[in-house]
Order: sequence, then structure tokens, then C-alpha cells
Amino acid sequence: MKTILLAVSGSIAFYKAYELISLFKKEGFKIKVLLSDGALKFGSRLSFEALSDGVLCSENESWSKKFNHISFSKDCDLVVFAPATINSINKLASGIADNLFMQTLIAASKLPLVIAPAANTNMFLHFSTQRSLELLEKHGASIVYPVHKMLACKDKGVGALANTTQILYECKRQLFKEEFFKDKKVLVTGGGTKEKIDDVRCMSNFSSGKMAKAVADAFHLLGARVTFLSSVEFEVPYEIAHFESVDELENLMNLHKECDFLIMAAAVSDFTCEKIDGKIKKDEHPKGLNLHLKHSKDLLENFKIQGKKIGFKVELDQKNALEHAKKSLDKKGLDMICLNILSHDKDIFGSDFNELDFITKDKVVHSGRKSKKELAFVLAKLCKEL
Repeated sequence: MKTILLAVSGSIAFYKAYELISLFKKEGFKIKVLLSDGALKFGSRLSFEALSDGVLCSENESWSKKFNHISFSKDCDLVVFAPATINSINKLASGIADNLFMQTLIAASKLPLVIAPAANTNMFLHFSTQRSLELLEKHGASIVYPVHKMLACKDKGVGALANTTQILYECKRQLFKEEFFKDKKVLVTGGGTKEKIDDVRCMSNFSSGKMAKAVADAFHLLGARVTFLSSVEFEVPYEIAHFESVDELENLMNLHKECDFLIMAAAVSDFTCEKIDGKIKKDEHPKGLNLHLKHSKDLLENFKIQGKKIGFKVELDQKNALEHAKKSLDKKGLDMICLNILSHDKDIFGSDFNELDFITKDKVVHSGRKSKKELAFVLAKLCKEL
């Protein structure tokens, strides 16, 4: 279990620290909290003690109980400074250790550091603050920059603490990133396509996009540069673009041919309809309606890249599913195919769990039933072997 040290300084956004603790706990992290004297003006030590795995502040400093600036961070894996005030940012950049809070941050300087500032716009944009952030970033700190909105002081501008989910993503990325994935370009597609029948109707499928989103998350957390093409709306900390039809997806894919890995998890329609202009009137087709469908382009087979191509395949025929998947692997020139065999006793569309067979020319790896988050990391790790 990873341990995170959350350093909370005296910002009006201090209450977001409670939300961060909750998010970290849900992810299975152990949380220790460092409180500045300024933070204690807004919240109590007791409230943080009730939520975390330990609190250090000037009220409980002790050398005998290891509640001191040297010992408190020794079992931690990462420091997240959020919210970070301008005063503390500038002190940290200059190495000023004039209180317990700053002493502890400086003593933890060997750990990965994530800083999320929160401040008035003018204070954040002041040359000294910008210089300090540049210096901290140069020395390895990761900055989750504040957002533009109406601030507590009623000014409108940049300075509000970043979304806590974004801070969580960056902390996880710092903890899980691997050298292999550094600067690797990964293109992930997800969700189902919609093909127009007329101007108000379409053909689609039941894909939720959850597996694709989990894959994009995994590669991002491992350190890759991810682009996610999705027909489903998601809030993510990496590049995302949206599509509806097969043609729209193809156009987006063609903008990202220089990728190291293509993970084609999108449920692309095998057929498109010869679209009828306007709206089909039921009264004009008293005996029913016949639609003329034609094969859509196989985007995965025809997408040419220098990197590795990984596809997904859904099968209902359990007896022949593996054979069909191996044929697709060869026919489409794939490096790996992820086989999903649907059955009545399995979670299917929209579930957070699944089981997959990861098939290459040399082997088949059966995952067993796992969460889609876990499956995504299995897939990413197998990509290292391709």
C-alpha cells in the first residue's frame, strides 16, 4: 500500500483537502497529513485525524513519538502540496525552513512532489511566484496549475485550486509511471459509433466506453502521452476528442498516425445505411421499411502505423471464439487482440468488470474476472512484451 503525505497550507480552499483524503482512501492509499499554522486557522487537527492515518502540526510536535519534521515523511511514497499558498510556494523554492510545516516539506525533498496552488490571480501571476514554480518544476516537482473562475475574493481569474480528480490523477501518475512508457504516444479509441438512418434516427450499439477509458487511464498513469478518441463524454486529464460516425472516427485517427500503440477498443459498426434525407414517415411505409446496409470500412485493418496495433473482439460463440480471434489477429495484421466472450452468466455492457483473453501470435493469456481498471493495466504491461 502506497502512503501519501498531504501538505495543507492556509488557503481558503483548505476544505478541498477533505475531498482529496476521501479520493485517496477510495483508491486504497494510506494518507498522512501535514498542517500549517495557517491551515489550523480554518480547520481543526481533530477533523483531519478522524479522516487520515496521522497528522503532524505545531500542536503535536514530538521527537519521542516521531511526530517531527525528520521522521514524519520517512514511510511516505509521495508528497502532494494542496492547496499550496503563495507564501509557502516561494519559501519552498528558496529553501526557507522557518517553521515545522516548511521544515517537513524540505526534509521530504527526496520524494516525488505534486504541487497544486490556490491563490488570488495577481498573487499567482506575480513574477516571484512564477519564478518559484518554474524552479520547483525544474527540480522535479509536478505542478497541477490552478483554473480560471470566480475566486473567493470575488475577483475573476486564474487561481482557483484545480479539480481534485485532476490532482488525484497526477498523484497516481507520479506513483505508477514507468520509464518504458515515458513519451510513448498511445492512441485509444472507445465507445460505439452511430450511423444515420435518416436525419433523426441512427444505428448504434451498447458499448459504454468504460473499457477504453480504463485503458487510456492506465497508459496515462504509466507515463504515456495518451490521446483518447471517444463517442462517450468523459472528464480526463489527457487529450480527448469526440466522434459519432465511422467516418468521423477515421478522420480523427488519421490525425494521429505517429503513435507507438493503437488500442482499438471502439465498437465500430460493421454496416452503414444509405441515409434517407429528412425523416422517414411511418404512413409512407404501411408494410414496413427495408433499409439497404453496406459494409463500413474496417478502420483497424486499414490503419497503417509504425507502432503496435491492438484490437478488441466480442464473440458469442464460445466454442469457436478463440479460432475466430486468431484469424482476425492475422487478417488485420495485429500485434495483439483482446477477446471478450459474452455469455448469459457474465457481466456485459456497462459493467465495471469483465474477463478477457489477450492473444498474440505466441501465446494466449486468460485474465480471469477482474475490474476493467485491473484489465487495463494487464493490457498495458503485455504491450511492453510486444
